[in-house]
Amino acid sequence: MKKFFKIGCLGIIVIAVLLIIVAIVGGGEEESVSTGNTSDTKTTETQKTDDGTKTIDASSQQVTAQGLKVGLGDIKIEENEIQVGINVQNTTDGVLQFYPDQGSAVIGDMQLDANMFLTDGDVSGEIQGGVKKEGVLEFLAPDGKTIDVNSVKEIKLILGDVTTEDFMNSEDVSFTIPVK
Repeated sequence: MKKFFKIGCLGIIVIAVLLIIVAIVGGGEEESVSTGNTSDTKTTETQKTDDGTKTIDASSQQVTAQGLKVGLGDIKIEENEIQVGINVQNTTDGVLQFYPDQGSAVIGDMQLDANMFLTDGDVSGEIQGGVKKEGVLEFLAPDGKTIDVNSVKEIKLILGDVTTEDFMNSEDVSFTIPVK
């Protein structure tokens, strides 16, 4: 009886572990958001999908602040969040500091704050001279609110300041993206 109980418990544990692995590997397969780090330049386009989301190609959007080139990729608008593909390149020899995963997005009268723990990739912190980084930022809708995807006409991204190594100079990085 004890041997059967041990084998049965072991079998249940193995099945549970396999289910968890399958859920992690198979789950969360979302449409990827491009970081815009490609050589081809595109115009800003909006694509509507059947799942109630919009994807905007914002790869033509780029600014330079304190020698840090900041470019956008795709922006995906969903009911509860906005995902923004971003790429950065330090064109200086010095260290620059930038924290876009602590920024915010504004849609109409709603502010969505970035969630640094959901950022995919590494685009924040100290960026050494000559280094390129890319990732996807996630801006979450406030608790109890949803985004009316079809009524979004413009997204303002306020990504924070690029600061020099000595903290003496800083420059703001922000974008205004039209949504059609």
